[in-house]
Amino acid sequence: MDILLERKSVRKYTNEDVKKWDLDYILRAAMSAPTARNTRCYSFIVIKDKETHKKIAAVHKAAQMVLQAPLTILVVGDQNIAFEGYLPQDCSAATQNILLAATAKRYGSVWCGVYSNEERSKAIEKLFNLPENIKAFSLVVIGKSADNKPPKNGWQPEKIKYEAWK
Repeated sequence: MDILLERKSVRKYTNEDVKKWDLDYILRAAMSAPTARNTRCYSFIVIKDKETHKKIAAVHKAAQMVLQAPLTILVVGDQNIAFEGYLPQDCSAATQNILLAATAKRYGSVWCGVYSNEERSKAIEKLFNLPENIKAFSLVVIGKSADNKPPKNGWQPEKIKYEAWK
């Protein structure tokens, strides 16, 4: 439970690399995410190249932090194997697992949305030469945090209803 409360969106990074064994741990966590009918429709593109990060920043205005981060993971989903439109839920679960695993390994991370923004999706899909059935879902930027702010307290008991909306 602690890891859930420690996770926060980090947009400033040091230049320290993500260790290979930590990346493997993060990707193993991503691949442990549940999927509808166990389709495992997600895949991952690991991006370390600074020139590619510049290209991402050029097409995704809300992802400028890629310019200083050592690593980005593009989460994609295969429409041909996703069960009945569940690709967004499946890729969301994988994305969340990436964020939590990065936190567990003491990296900062942030989820940059791609899915459902048609212009952004097409630009990312073109940039990574994705086949038509493979859809870009999210970018997760990862690195050692250069920000020492504590995580936000998300507890809002007024958002909890019991048995029905009353």
